[in-house]
Amino acid sequence: MSDPTHSMFVKDIMAVNVVTMPLDASVFEVSKSMSEMDIGSVIITDKERPVGIITEADIVRRVIAEEKDVKATSASEIMSSPIIHVEPGTGLTEAMRVMAKSNIRRVAVLKNNSLAGIITSRDILRWSPELIDILVESLRLRNEDAVRERAEDEDDELIAYGGECSNCGEYSTDLVLEDDEYLCESCRESWEDSE
Repeated sequence: MSDPTHSMFVKDIMAVNVVTMPLDASVFEVSKSMSEMDIGSVIITDKERPVGIITEADIVRRVIAEEKDVKATSASEIMSSPIIHVEPGTGLTEAMRVMAKSNIRRVAVLKNNSLAGIITSRDILRWSPELIDILVESLRLRNEDAVRERAEDEDDELIAYGGECSNCGEYSTDLVLEDDEYLCESCRESWEDSE
């Protein structure tokens, strides 16, 4: 029997009552609205069109950490823009991929360039917990490039293996690949001394 979540779409679980604020709203007003509504983000609009998003993290990083005045700083100054979005007919798996690739936890849902809702990674995982594998895989791939760059910088670092030494035949848990042969510590020392 197939899992019904594989055929679920964003429109099936998105929140439709999205809190919006205008571009000229102060960070204080945005924060107060988020607190009163017990939400983690607000969509910023310009003439009813969604143009950005402000999250709790944006407020911490772009206002508090920079010691800006919350009443004098406008939403337009700290919002993340352009807004990353999906459509109501987007599958949950694809929505999760968008979030993972963009390193965000919530995404706006737009229909014909109008705000239709919002969906968070928590919403998706509540309905489809197996999609956490997509997040894990995305993080692994993102970190793979960094690891590869470090490995290239550390080419001279030796990798240890366990098994029989290609030279003396003795078992070692400290075999190192040198010149296409796995050598134990004593054979490596002898080999280095002979050079």
